[in-house]
Amino acid sequence: MKKLLLILSLTLTVTLSSTSYAEWEKVAQNVDGSTYYVDFERIRKVDGYVYYWVLSNFSKPNDWGNLSSKIQKQGDCKLFRFKKLSASFHTQPMGGGTGEYYSPRDPQWKHPSPNTGGDVILKKVCTRSSSVTQSL
Repeated sequence: MKKLLLILSLTLTVTLSSTSYAEWEKVAQNVDGSTYYVDFERIRKVDGYVYYWVLSNFSKPNDWGNLSSKIQKQGDCKLFRFKKLSASFHTQPMGGGTGEYYSPRDPQWKHPSPNTGGDVILKKVCTRSSSVTQSL
């Protein structure tokens, strides 16, 4: 029985998504009450770009009934722009509940509007990523 529990525990540990247990740090909040988090421990730098995850908690369910999303982004700190690489939308806060996944075929660069959540997030990611070493 102990062996079965050990195998089950190890299997669950390995198969659970690493973003489920990420160290999310609150970085912004909109006037509507939606909050935005970044996992600064998972920032990676490759070829001059930063790769990071943003978790959004919505103040109320969106049109599809989702209360949160997790979006992987590629940031360009020199030109201050980003593009969305993949996203998941969830029925519960903090990326919980069931999720629907989306990955754009041809993600486009966007410049965040001043004084928005995207602006604040990219500034903080770029500042914090200056201490991150280049990944392979």
